[in-house]
Amino acid sequence: MRSLLRRCANCGAYTLSKERCPRCGGPVRVPHPPKYSPEDKYQKYRILQKLATGQLPVREDTKEKILKDLTT
Repeated sequence: MRSLLRRCANCGAYTLSKERCPRCGGPVRVPHPPKYSPEDKYQKYRILQKLATGQLPVREDTKEKILKDLTT
């Protein structure tokens, strides 16, 4: 079943609108995480994104090794 509930990224209000928040006009997102799967097709891309944005706290040498392993 698909989720109808959305959450505003700006004010945190919940809404059923799929376009914009009715309170502040901010963008809305689905507040639930994606379903877990052991055969995760997109794990590589999520790790690369977190490394690139600095959200994954790792040492520089470890970061280089992970990037090298994932890109090959």
